[in-house]
This record gives sequence, structure tokens and C-alpha cells, in this order.
Amino acid sequence: MFSLLLACVAIPLALAAPTRSSNTTLEDSFDYVIVGGGLTGLTVASRLSENPSIRVLVIEGGQDNHNDPRVYDVRTYGQAFESDLDYNMTSTPISWRNGTQLPMAAGKTLGGSGSINGASWTKGPKTQYDLLPLLIGDESWGWDGLNQYMLGAEHFYAPSNELKSKGADFDGHKHGFSGPVKVSFAQGMFGGINQPALNASEQVWGLEHVDDVASGIVNGATIIPNMVQPDVSQNRSSPYTAYILGEPQSRDNLVILTGHRAVEIRWNNTCTQEEPECVLTADGVYYQASRESERLFVKASREVLLAAGSMQSPQLLELSGIGDPAVLNKAGVSVKKSLMGVGKNLQEQTKNTVTYTPKSDDFEGSGPSSAIAFPNVHQLLGNASSTVHAETLAGLAEYAAQLEAQGLVASANASHRVLQYQVENLFNNSEAAAEIFFTQALATETSAATVGADLWNLIVLARGTIHISSDDSFDLPTVEPSYFGHPLDLKLQTLATKQAHEVYNTAPLAEMVSDVTLPAEVPSDYAGWETFVKDTFTSVWHPIATLSMMKEEFGGVVDNKLKVYGISNVRCVDASVLPVQLSAHLSSSLYGIAEKAAVMIREDQV
Repeated sequence: MFSLLLACVAIPLALAAPTRSSNTTLEDSFDYVIVGGGLTGLTVASRLSENPSIRVLVIEGGQDNHNDPRVYDVRTYGQAFESDLDYNMTSTPISWRNGTQLPMAAGKTLGGSGSINGASWTKGPKTQYDLLPLLIGDESWGWDGLNQYMLGAEHFYAPSNELKSKGADFDGHKHGFSGPVKVSFAQGMFGGINQPALNASEQVWGLEHVDDVASGIVNGATIIPNMVQPDVSQNRSSPYTAYILGEPQSRDNLVILTGHRAVEIRWNNTCTQEEPECVLTADGVYYQASRESERLFVKASREVLLAAGSMQSPQLLELSGIGDPAVLNKAGVSVKKSLMGVGKNLQEQTKNTVTYTPKSDDFEGSGPSSAIAFPNVHQLLGNASSTVHAETLAGLAEYAAQLEAQGLVASANASHRVLQYQVENLFNNSEAAAEIFFTQALATETSAATVGADLWNLIVLARGTIHISSDDSFDLPTVEPSYFGHPLDLKLQTLATKQAHEVYNTAPLAEMVSDVTLPAEVPSDYAGWETFVKDTFTSVWHPIATLSMMKEEFGGVVDNKLKVYGISNVRCVDASVLPVQLSAHLSSSLYGIAEKAAVMIREDQV
């Protein structure tokens, strides 16, 4: 059987279909052209191509690397970053770190970032999903509506008695059991410090043990499952293995073109600045194998679907003339449609790490790590909580005005309302404000075993941007995350870091480590911890909201059907549509969004 996946070619759409070999001409047409073969792109492609009369093309910049251990072995997490499996984007320079630019990881491989992430399976709190209907005006995007699609994507495997003895627990009513994505507690799940870490966390923050954070309750200490095969291999259940490998591979109507990138959407009509109500219609997509290769075109007879992620989906829209005219004009791109929210409203989290030398390197397993503490804002702030809450609310209007003046959001008034929703949800519902992810690293030939914690502030109030740097798609976009743009972000990040160290100094966990390896010198006060945080933080690589699903008057870019405002047949289906951060790893929510999107698209076919 001919391969579904192609190597990089530079001839007119020379596509190998799943069961045949053909040369597809420039005039060839697909019903749907999906830009990006990552988590959401492959999910939608698989679902739409279930109808044999619907032709689907996926254009993916990376290659098929599912047999690469950096992809299939979750325990190699981190090795793919800043490699050939990464687009190697960076943030803008950070002034207080001598102009350092931080990596902004984005998977350049079939399956996208879903093929190189940590494979954690968690969901956010119900109340956070229930913010979405407030922003978009559609109740189906709340917890009850979206969770059914998350459940539909999941194939959960209950833990064995051995894994239960290490702390694995679950509520069978909160999981799906027939979806494509394998979710299980890894056969090599660590024992060792997991339970002591959760015990110490409960003492420091007053946390309760949570059996299963898939329940929509995310404030406590827990052990999570991962997107891994339930067998001894423990291989990653990636977007590719879940949605393409197997029967979908044999579909004549599904074609995945790897090693190419979409560089521009072609429009079949024009809209002048004097026609704000004019609706554009996409004709298809230009694509290239490299900067020097021929510029080719494929027609989309129904829709173009953007699934290139929070950094590259807005890039393609801007390259195609959709966005803030000031941004487009600066880059030399002619304006086809003014849409002020494109590339704005970016929300990215910040991560710090503390590490220790364990007294024993017997971790009772091989990983991956799975123990997490989720303290809320009151548990982090303590007695200062009510004061900080009031001060934060009082300053939001002025802060929102600054965001608009800096070009980070489309509207100050709208952003003020959204920020109010976020702050009130954070303080009034006592949902998780930070994640403390307990890590264990086995000894290697060149390094000793370590334990520690990766920790991050979950709900950031900072807003940033992602914009084109030129009119060339092969020039990476400019990513301005605005780290610690709001003082609450830095305060919560600092407290979470300082208190994670306190957890490691609390029995029974304290009895299992001998010394601190990071920080090199433990700060003696809050100011010292703040300096450590600012000097050592990295991105979490959870960027969202650059094509926000919000009402247009809120600065939104897509509507409740994920259609771009002012365009009849372009949708976005990836993390860029999430308008606000969730207290969760994003994969489960993104699978839910993609599954829901596929249903909506099929409904529109009628």
C-alpha cells in the first residue's frame, strides 16, 4: 500500500493518496483544506473523512516522526525542544534578563505539539469552561456541552491493583471509554516520593486529596493519568496514532501532505475599506515546501480550516490580509479585511523549577511523573487574599486601558470585562491558581538522579501578541508574551515557587531529600524568591487566545461556530480560539474542541 504521508516534494501537489499513486494537478480541489497536522488538525481530518464523499487535505510543515523515540517515548520529554521537531520560535527579548529570548516550543512534526508534549491528561474546573458562554453567547461551549466531546475523544483504562497501590485512582463516571485517545496510568508509574509529595502538599496548603481531576473539580492533590498506551510499551497515544494510524490511513479521500507549509489564503472576492460589512470567501491555499521552492495552489471547494496553533494560525491570517491594518501595513501586506483581534490577547504561562538530591534513587518506577498539587489563590496568598483581590479589581480598568494603548488587545472596555470575569472566577470559586508538578529524573551516565517540582501560575492576566514580522511566511512571527505583565502574575508565580520549596521541607517529603540543587542559594525572603523567579523562569508552552472565540465587540476573531468574522468559509480549530486560560493541561480540551468542530462542520454540510 502506498504511504499516506509524503516526504517533502516541490512539484505541483504531487500527492500520494492512501491507496493509489497519482499526480494531482494544480486545478485539483479538496472539500476541506486543513492547515496544520497537529492535534486538532488530525482530529478534524479523521472525523470529516469518515464520509467517503468528502475529500480532505492536511498540509503539515513537519514530517511523520511517529517512530522517533523523541515522539513515542514520553519519558524523553524535552529532547524534541529546540530540535528538528520544533519550529524553534522564541519570545521577544526580556529586558531584565539582558535581552534573553525564551524558546516558544511548537511541534514541527505530524501530530504537532501533541506529539512532543508531556502527555498529561487533565481538565479544567467546570466554572472556567462556563466562562466561555459568557464570552461567546452560546451555552453549548460550557462544561456540560464541551465535556461530552472530551469524553468522546477518550479511551480510558482503569489502573491495575499495583498502580492503585502507588496512588492511582479514578471516577469511572468522569471518563470516556470508547474514544481514539488512549488514556491510562503508565505501567511504569513512579511510586517513591509521589505519596509523600502529595501528603506534604496537603499540609502546606491545606489541600484535600482529589481522586480524579477529570471531574471538573481542580483544587487539591492528585495523581493524573497520561496519554499513553495501556500496555508495557507505555508509548505515547499521539494525535497521529489515535486518529490516523489504522483504518483512516486507508481512506482514498484523506491526504496528508507533510514537509510543506501554507503561506497564504487566496480570496475569490475583494472587500474595500469602505465596505465593512463585505464578506470574504476563501478560494484555496498557496503552499510551499521551502522558501526557495515553487509557490503552489490547492483549491478548497468548501472551507479552509486553520489548525496551525496559537502562533501560526494568526500568522497565516495576517499574511492573507486579515488583521489590524497597522500591523499588516508595517509588514507590507495589503489589507483584505480589518479584524482588530487577530494575533492579540495572547495568554502564556510562566514556569519555574526547584530541584533536590534524593536520598534514594529508587523511584519505584520509570515514569513519567504524575503527582500534582493544585493550590487555589487563597491558599497561595493566605491572609493577604482579600486585600489582593480588592486591589486587583480596582486596578483592572486602568490596566485594560494600558493594554489597548500598547496594542495588546483590541478593546480596553471589552478586556476589562473579560479580566473581571477571570479575577472573580479565580477568587470567588477557589479554583486552582497554580500547578506544582512533582518531577523525578532517573540517573544517567552523565547526571545524578534528582527530584523536584515544575510549577506555574495557571490563570495569567498578562496579555501579549503574535504578529507577522514580514510578508514572508518562512520568517517566524514576532511573539510578545508580556511575561508578568500584571503584578498578580508575578506574585502568584513567586509564592508558588517559594511554597513548593516549603513542601520539600515538610515531612514526610523532607526526609527523602538531602540537599537543594536549584536554587543554588535558597533565598531568605520574598524579594529573593521574586528575583529567582524572574531570573530563571521559562515559558510553559501553553499559548492561547490569539484568535479568540468571543463576541466581536469583545475583540473576538471567531464566532461560536469557530468561523472567522467577516469570512464565509474559514474556521479556526486550535488553541488560539480559547479566549481564557484553564487550570489544566490543554490536550483534553483541545480534543474536545476539535471533536465539537467536526460535528458543527458536518451539520453545515446539510
